[in-house]
Order: sequence, then structure tokens, then C-alpha cells
Amino acid sequence: MESHIPIEIHAQKLSEWLTSRKHCKKDWHSHIQPIREKINVAIQDMPENNEIVQLLSGAYINYFYCKRIIEILKETEADTKNLFGSYGSQRMKDWLEIEKLYLKDNVYLAEACDLLVQNIKYHIPAVKKQIAKLQSGQTDCDKKIEDYTKSIQTCKKDLETLRKQFSIVDDNSSFKRTLIGRLCELQKVYDDVMEHVKNLKKANTYFSLFITNIQGSDINLPMLQYILNNGNTTYYEYLYGEKPSKIEEPILTIEEDIKDTTADEEIDWGDLENVSEDIDYGISLEESGIVVENVQTDGSIARGNEALTLLDNFQTKNEFMNDILELESFLSMRLLELSNETNSALSVHSGGEINESKPEITSMLDIIKVVKQKLNDPVVQHLQQIKHSPRYLNKLESMFLQKVNNVEKMINSQIAVSNKKKELAEEYEQLVPKLKLIQQKNKQLITEIEFDISKKYKNRPVYIIGTSIFGSS
Repeated sequence: MESHIPIEIHAQKLSEWLTSRKHCKKDWHSHIQPIREKINVAIQDMPENNEIVQLLSGAYINYFYCKRIIEILKETEADTKNLFGSYGSQRMKDWLEIEKLYLKDNVYLAEACDLLVQNIKYHIPAVKKQIAKLQSGQTDCDKKIEDYTKSIQTCKKDLETLRKQFSIVDDNSSFKRTLIGRLCELQKVYDDVMEHVKNLKKANTYFSLFITNIQGSDINLPMLQYILNNGNTTYYEYLYGEKPSKIEEPILTIEEDIKDTTADEEIDWGDLENVSEDIDYGISLEESGIVVENVQTDGSIARGNEALTLLDNFQTKNEFMNDILELESFLSMRLLELSNETNSALSVHSGGEINESKPEITSMLDIIKVVKQKLNDPVVQHLQQIKHSPRYLNKLESMFLQKVNNVEKMINSQIAVSNKKKELAEEYEQLVPKLKLIQQKNKQLITEIEFDISKKYKNRPVYIIGTSIFGSS
């Protein structure tokens, strides 16, 4: 039977369907404004009733809400009803007038269908999109908080390592004084290096004899040879062959207010717990303020660069290290040859004058390793740069304090992100129930529209389809 055949109406074509079947007029919008104005006036004077409060809370008041409000008013305004069945209550009169205007030309049904489409097509998807955005925002905050945590831990670890290496207790006022106070350690390092260098005399002789035997000419390592013969003398004595009558090393003063903030190159801190053979400190010899003074103007007094010892002078220290590296390379090659069971073209003895064994060569290499480690120690190299360059000390302090400030900035940024996440979470907690409420009221609106249209077709089943396409559920 036709009465049992369901009527299916696509939500997107609901208004068109009602108009084409003469249930509603195309100009229904022009009649809505007076109704909305009367509703806005009527809700200003309502009785205290929990259900009415719920109906009016955060929802668009449509015809079906008006009907329920009238049902409630029949109870709350019952004592105003006269003998003829009319209500004397202005409240009831207002809402009955609203209902009458709604019923004319089925304006209520056109508005309800339009509201339904607006909800499923725009309002609900918009709230869902905002909720997804808030969830994504919280996830981003979590990632940033995690990144800040790792960065803060890494920076704090670096600072702690620097504090231990440089014996820094206070991050501010004592920095320069602490580092300058440690400059005296350099001489101890040089003395210790010299104790080990003395044990390289046999290795140096082995090198000279072996190379001379191969090339036929006297070959040696000049700076190593000099230091072995004369010790870690001043550069003055190395240049002129005599000891100075007086040594005047430059005095490093503390300039608390100097900050080299214009330099944007970074100091390579190196691995402070390991040996580094080639560290770039970001300051050239010219930039560091070190002046090479080779000409004496006052007799035998050693001043400036000439007052420095050979291991303290950048030029002669580099020459010494080059000799050490060359000796290391030679000994490593000899050790490899001796380890080879077959004779090779390189396996040449030194004419029988000196012929070291594998254990002896290994011992020589161990000594070289210690010498390199002590002179290439990052802290030693920093102290050398500090001793010769006030500008370097200022820059070192600036870089250190920048790390301290970076930790503080990252902590503040992390707190800001945490607060932002809290705000997003609060907004999310407000929107989720709001979405559920809209969805719930929308389903109720669908049911009411379906029921209302069904009455117009002798109670045939009516189904509004296509609502899920727009995310109404």
C-alpha cells in the first residue's frame, strides 16, 4: 500500500522539496524577521522553570521550541485562564501570537528545514574542525614541550661540563677572574709535557739516523731537537741564542664592561672530555690581539711575544707539534713494517747503529700520544687563547653567558607553551559538550521535521537522508 511506502528526502534538497509541493512559499524568509523580533521580546519575561532554561540555553529557538514553551506556560499560567478559556497572561498571549505567525503558510517548517541544513552543512562541521584544530594544537604543544625539555637538558649538561672544566661557581661575576686565575696552570702543563718530551730523545735519534741512512743527508726535526737540547726556553733565547736579562710578559687585565657582541662567529668548544687535534676557535691571530714582537728595542729584555716560552708561543708550538706528528707518522710506519712478516722494500735498517724493537717503538708512540693529549686539551687551548687575547676572554664570557641566558629563555618559552596548551585544553573541554548538544538537538530537529511532514501525507514514514555527508553525527 502507498501509505506504507516511505518518503525519502535528501537533506540538501529539503527546502526545494517543500516549495515544489506547495507546503512552503519561496518568500518565507520575509516573514521570519517579525517572528524573531517577537521571540526576542517574549524571552525577556519568562517564568522560573528548569526546562524553559534548558530550551533557551545556547540554542536557536524554532517553532518546536515555541510549542513546548506554550505547553509549559499552560501549567505556569493556568491561574490566569478565564471562564471563556482565554489566558489573561501577557506571556501566554505573546507566545500564542508567535505560534500563529509561525503556522501561517508553514513558515515554521521552512525555517526548521533551513536550520537543519545550516547545522549539518556548516555549523556542525565548523565545530568539529575547531575541535580537531585544538587537538592538533595540543599535540604541537606537547612536541614543543618535549623539544624544549631535551634542549634545556642538553644546554644544562653543556654548562655543567664547562663549569667543571673551568672551575666556574658563579655564572656571572666570577667568570673572568676564575679563568684568569687558572692561567698559572699552563706552566704546570708545559713542565709536565717536558718531562715526557725528555723520553723522546731516543725516538728523535732513531728518526734522524734512519732517514739519513735512506736519503744520505743529515735530516732532523729542528724544533723538537732544540727543545730536547735546551728545554722550553723563551722565544727570545731561541731567536738570539742567549738568555734574556729580564722577562716582561704582558699582563692580562680584566675589563668587566667589554662585550664583543658584534662578533657572530662561534667558538668551537670541542669535546671537553676528549682530545682534539685541530680546534677552530673562531679568532685569527690578527683578530685575537696577539702582537708578534721580534725586534728588541731595549737590550736583552724579552718582551711581548719573545717573552713567551716555545710551548706558549703559537708559532713555535705549532712547529713543535708538526715535528711531533712527523715523528709519530714515522714510528707508526716502522711499527707496521716490523709487524709485517714478509720483507718489503720499505724495511730498511739504520745501518746497525740503532734498530728498535716493536715494544720500544710502541712505548715511543705512547709518549707522543700523551704529549699530544696534553697540548691539544681543549681547556689548555682555551687558556692559551685567554692568556694572549683579552678580546678572546670577553668573547668566551659572552658565549658562556649566552648559554646561561638561552636556558632561561627556553624555560620561559616552555612555560608559555604549557600555558598555551592549557588554554587549548580548556577550549576543547568546552567545545566537545557543545558539539554533542548541537548534534543531539539536530537529531531531535530531524525527528520533528520527519514527523511533521509525515502528518501531511497520512502518516507515511518520512526519512531525511544525506545528513551524514555533512558530519551531522
